[in-house]
Amino acid sequence: MDTRLATENRWLRARLEALIETARETEDKLNRLADLEFRLLQAGDLSHLLRLLLQDLKRDFELDHVGLVLCDTTGDLQAALEGHPLGEGWPLRLIPDPAPLQGLHTPVLGPAGNGHTTVLLPEEMEGLASHALLPLGRGDPPRGILLLGSHGAERYTPDQDTFLLRRLAAIVSVCLENALAHWRLREMGVTDPLTGVRNRRFFDQRLQDEIGRMDREGHALACLFIDIDHFKRVNDRHGHAAGDRVIAAVAQRLARHLRRFDLLARYGGEEFVILLPALDDSELQSIAERMRHTVAATPVPVEDHRAIQVTVSIGGARLPPGGQGQAPEARARILLGSADHALLRAKETGRNRVEMAAEGLYRQEAGPTPPVPAGAIPPSSEMNP
Repeated sequence: MDTRLATENRWLRARLEALIETARETEDKLNRLADLEFRLLQAGDLSHLLRLLLQDLKRDFELDHVGLVLCDTTGDLQAALEGHPLGEGWPLRLIPDPAPLQGLHTPVLGPAGNGHTTVLLPEEMEGLASHALLPLGRGDPPRGILLLGSHGAERYTPDQDTFLLRRLAAIVSVCLENALAHWRLREMGVTDPLTGVRNRRFFDQRLQDEIGRMDREGHALACLFIDIDHFKRVNDRHGHAAGDRVIAAVAQRLARHLRRFDLLARYGGEEFVILLPALDDSELQSIAERMRHTVAATPVPVEDHRAIQVTVSIGGARLPPGGQGQAPEARARILLGSADHALLRAKETGRNRVEMAAEGLYRQEAGPTPPVPAGAIPPSSEMNP
């Protein structure tokens, strides 16, 4: 009898210790999950949020793989990541069609390769023995899936409780939506609504950054001012709706000749400005001429099957690196002033032409310059229609 009681006591003690250990592990897991959730909610932008998911989640919970598949029907996710690239090799894939996610309503746990994995590529499952597929966002289909993978077959099994996984998926879904909404709101503030290109506010901010970069990397920074010729006539003869179509069409045609890191902005009215790093004089002249030819090559269609012949005048300038102690604001003023003067010459000498500022113009304007507040860029010269 005593022996049997002693055996039962030992079993109960071992069982209690196991339960206590399980409780400690659960508490630790909850604490780590809460810490991750706080960091996710405080993420500054989409790229920061994705790094937390794809890097920190994998490390903190000792996972062998964490991946994301997100539906991007509008292209907003791709655009949001272009300004903050993650780099190569990140386990993130954007798909344009939500159909492969159809029917995934609740977490799917179990051996790798079972159910609802048609959306995953073979390489995304390679080496995994078990996985958890977590749908992100409400509705059918969901906005995406978060894949948690392990080399251990016992890590994720179909009989596991999914409360914590569903909680994580809900937090991730909210954070993704918030990050995307924040990006869209920011885009509205720096994008011209008529043309879809950047506005002057964004250009003024970016110009300061580009001047700093040109000095660090030792390349020149070029600027083009572009003005639509006789634009007042377009409004007077065809109406402001036609004028808007002309402005939008010119923006699209100019954008065809830009590199990924060039910047096109609507500077105001019918005038555009472009920043082009690391070009020599001949390259700048060639790009400007191609832009001028592209705009003039095809009339812009407007209402009632009419079309308007449009041309542009272009003024360009290059700012060499090494500002000899000048403040970036003063150098920005020199660059824009030089391009603006070149545009004025193009307008005065017949329009539909390209004029480039001479190197001497920089030296001429680089003398005493009154202090210019940050971002205070002089307006373009007034042009007669």
